Amino acid sequence: MHLLRLFCWACIALLKPFAGFVEATNPEILTPPSPIAAWRGGATKRSTAAKANSVEWRTYESLAQALQLKLPSSDGKPVPEIRDIVKAFQTLSATSQTFKGLDGAAHETYQRVHGEAHGVDVEVAGRARRSASRAGATADGLGACELCELVAFESSVDTNNCSTDNGALANRQVLLNTTRIVDSTGLNIRILLLYEEFYQGGAGVQHGGIEDLAVEARDAPGTKELQARGRLLIVLGDSAAQDLSQILDVISQPLHHVHLYKGLATKEAASVQPTLFSTAGIVLRELEPFLRTYRASAVHIVGRSLAGGVAALAAAILDGSLPMPGARNSKKRRKKRQPELNQTDVDLDPASNSTDVAPLQGLGKERCSAVTLGAPPSMSANVPAEFVTSILYGDDVVGRASPASLTRLLKRTHRVLKRGNMLGFGRVTDTISLAKDSLKTHAHGSEGEEARLAVPGRAYLIRPRRLSHACSIHEVGAQLKGGREALRAAVLWQLNDVLLSKSLWKHHQLESYIQGLDRVQLRGLEDDGESRME
Repeated sequence: MHLLRLFCWACIALLKPFAGFVEATNPEILTPPSPIAAWRGGATKRSTAAKANSVEWRTYESLAQALQLKLPSSDGKPVPEIRDIVKAFQTLSATSQTFKGLDGAAHETYQRVHGEAHGVDVEVAGRARRSASRAGATADGLGACELCELVAFESSVDTNNCSTDNGALANRQVLLNTTRIVDSTGLNIRILLLYEEFYQGGAGVQHGGIEDLAVEARDAPGTKELQARGRLLIVLGDSAAQDLSQILDVISQPLHHVHLYKGLATKEAASVQPTLFSTAGIVLRELEPFLRTYRASAVHIVGRSLAGGVAALAAAILDGSLPMPGARNSKKRRKKRQPELNQTDVDLDPASNSTDVAPLQGLGKERCSAVTLGAPPSMSANVPAEFVTSILYGDDVVGRASPASLTRLLKRTHRVLKRGNMLGFGRVTDTISLAKDSLKTHAHGSEGEEARLAVPGRAYLIRPRRLSHACSIHEVGAQLKGGREALRAAVLWQLNDVLLSKSLWKHHQLESYIQGLDRVQLRGLEDDGESRME
């Protein structure tokens, strides 16, 4: 009887996305609640559905406005109207709901079975490493959220006063607080530089995690006193964090190709996001005097949204994994009167650009780290970036958006607009097509990884769960070379494609990340088979 009940739950979760097909594709037929229901102040099933549908409509409308002019044209037809694009998104969203239903049903079934069963064999191998990794990522993410609040463009936080009380500015000195215009598109980057004199934690790959949380315990009486090394905290914010259209305009730009030199005898190609890459160069040149002054201190960079991508790229440049963008403002180079080169043509070999002063590339080697929140894929997976921790929450659209994923979404939307949705058959076709593409991407593995962008470094996905209203945390991204978790990330979680849901923009907000990280349950939300992954 128990197994039959679990089977019914799974079936309901799978069939739920298909139940509201007519309402999802035809929002105008939703009728308001009856006068009696309105008079008594109660909600009917239809009024509740109308409210949920209005949220979904507004979300897809903002996405449609951002992508309307990018849709491929055919047969000389005019650009589709926003209303038609929204309906197409609603049709395609059924595919996402199908995969989310599969994942949710499997997760809930596993939790209920293992929560009620006794004597279940649980393999302990690898649990210590995974638990420590997840706990550290959660702590690092919450710390990054606290810092990102300081540089939000709508924030009114006074960063000129340092307090000894508990807070983001406690025992930290503000060295720089400025805003730079990146390019003609109106994208601005806000830079807040803090110095923590008495920092005693790790740096580079060893930065953060549960070890830094226990630094006070290591200072207890009777233990060896640690020497403070100091830490530079670079907090980045961008003016487009609340503008989906501007974010997607930046992300959809063609890739920029560079050459890697770190640990390689021959040049290896890699790809970066051009605007974020050049912005990282602007940020580092702005901070250059401080970076050269505090040569022995740890350097930690945090950012959210596009600024998170800039943070990851800046950390990779400081560590030496990526070259410095074309530095046309360098005084040394102006004295030599070298010809001005385009960014795509410049020779990025540090040996050919050597000067008396150590270059910024590699200046923070083995002492630089970064934490990003909801950052877009900004560099290819073959760029060494194990010192970067990337955190993605739920259905966040920005963390899944890249030129490749946006192109696939536009093609899927164009197919729906062209043929319509004949009795729902287009939905089935799209589900099969998306699953096939996801499996193909997963099967290719590292093949051709230098030509596509990925979430940098050690990536963690936070999944809100209906069970206990908690969140589960999963290690995903390029650091996982195959395995069950990588397959789930590609197919069920659609990390390589834009996941269409009414929460795709809400989950990108800083408040969602704070709430999600605060609800992460490290114990009791294990997934089926995780204990046997290693």
